[in-house]
Amino acid sequence: MTTITPTRKRHPGVAIIATLIFLVVAFVIAVADGVAGVVYTQGQTLKSLDGFEYALPALGSAIPFALWQLVPMAVGVFASFWLILPIRRQNRVGGVVVRGLVAVLVGLLIAAVVTTVRLLALDLPVQPSQTDPTDNRYYVLVIGSLANAMWQLFSSSVGLVIAAALAMWGWLVTRPTYGPLRHGSEETAPTAVIAG
Repeated sequence: MTTITPTRKRHPGVAIIATLIFLVVAFVIAVADGVAGVVYTQGQTLKSLDGFEYALPALGSAIPFALWQLVPMAVGVFASFWLILPIRRQNRVGGVVVRGLVAVLVGLLIAAVVTTVRLLALDLPVQPSQTDPTDNRYYVLVIGSLANAMWQLFSSSVGLVIAAALAMWGWLVTRPTYGPLRHGSEETAPTAVIAG
């Protein structure tokens, strides 16, 4: 029996666009949230509008913090959308949502590695010396900081990544002539699979 199945292709162009849109939106939200939180907290503490004096320093600290978390997350999302579990036209909505969740987990894994290296190398205020025995509280602080950072990253990005996955899928479904599918290339011709 001969069945005809369409050729499956990965779409790196659409994956990079969906990932960049996720990165820009998540970055703007993270920076605005960080700045607004500092301004609100300082305004409430000072009981005046003097909290706005802290907006520029808060912006200066929120931008690198957001980049340290969001760029590795975006790399993982792109790798998942393109290589690990690519989103294709043939997928159903449930499959696209599952692929979006897998992309979140891959992004979190990469972000966790980068955050762990950063915590161990740069950000922790207490670093054990080479001569003293290592204090176990140091590792509890590293694990607690990592868990908090990953939870915040997950909760702030899961909806955005799923929306990016659905947007990517919607683009592929509504535009079947994307990329090499145009002009009668090999992609448009179905391949015959002989089941025996």
